[in-house]
Amino acid sequence: MEREITEDDRAALVRFAVARVGRDEMKAALVRTNDPAFQAPKAVTNALNALRKHRDPASVVTRPQYRVAVPYLAAVVADACLSQTIEVLGDHSDDPTEAQLLEALEEVRGSFSDVTIGVMLASVADGGMPASDLCFTVADGDDRFALTGWAAQEGAGPERPSAPSVERATTPEQREARRLKKQKDADERRRKLEAARKAGEQVRRARKLERSSAASAAAASAREPGRPGAADQAEASVAPRLTRRASLTPAQEEEYDRNDPWATGVVYAWVTFDSVDPDQPEVEGKSRRCVVVAGSSTALLVRPGYSEGGMKSRDWKSVPLRHWKQAGFDQPTWIDSETLSVPRPDEGPVGWLAPEDWNALW
Repeated sequence: MEREITEDDRAALVRFAVARVGRDEMKAALVRTNDPAFQAPKAVTNALNALRKHRDPASVVTRPQYRVAVPYLAAVVADACLSQTIEVLGDHSDDPTEAQLLEALEEVRGSFSDVTIGVMLASVADGGMPASDLCFTVADGDDRFALTGWAAQEGAGPERPSAPSVERATTPEQREARRLKKQKDADERRRKLEAARKAGEQVRRARKLERSSAASAAAASAREPGRPGAADQAEASVAPRLTRRASLTPAQEEEYDRNDPWATGVVYAWVTFDSVDPDQPEVEGKSRRCVVVAGSSTALLVRPGYSEGGMKSRDWKSVPLRHWKQAGFDQPTWIDSETLSVPRPDEGPVGWLAPEDWNALW
């Protein structure tokens, strides 16, 4: 059974052929690769630049770090020889027979060395052209071009038959299938990246909505029909937002939303005492009705309310409410001038400040 030609075989043949190029011819080819018209991938350009600086590039060209540049260097070495061979073949240059190719090579040998012709045959064999397999067969089986020992030196496996198969190891259909598979894999990677990007956007949106979703649900629950003062709450909660805006510090602006559904509402919140009561030192605070200034998903910014007769009611900075009954208080109340941050309670507002009282806070 005839051994098929693999991609590794083609690459090994090119390396073997280029390794036989003399130092002067190699340096001349490297100079041509420095021309701005010569285009190659960055990795190839870097390898060629390194070879160009070497004292004897021919002695190191097949080292692993330079292998990526070998096919490009082979094409430059073989360029003139290939052009003349194509000219000699004429109309048969695309897909010549073995007899036509051998006849053309015999004529070309008058202008180029067998080493250069060997590089040309190896370069075409590695180039995926219609004549690639024929050139591989000639290079591998014709002793004139000194490439018949490539398999043993490259460690490419057992000695190849002298007349390997000319039939393509990789058919055009197989090459097309590989190309389509690569394209499919690339499309799949792009789809995965796009899906990851969209998922990230959804997470960011969810985090934004999280701040207000709990507040919206609690507000809707607080305004359900049947709750005490539900109709009055819904009506009174709109007017204050159309008047004065709450004054927040820059830090508070970052954490709290003025347009929280509970803003201007009155809720119960735990407020610690400013000082310890000598009669009840174990008591640190009490639950008070507070006016909601702004809110987040987990906390509220509030101003506590204090009853008549206490110290806060005598503080000139505290604001007395005119419509304290409407707001949900059971006695005359003064609203503190200081804001506090408290955990967001489960129960919604028990009342809402009248626009006049809300505006008086600011």
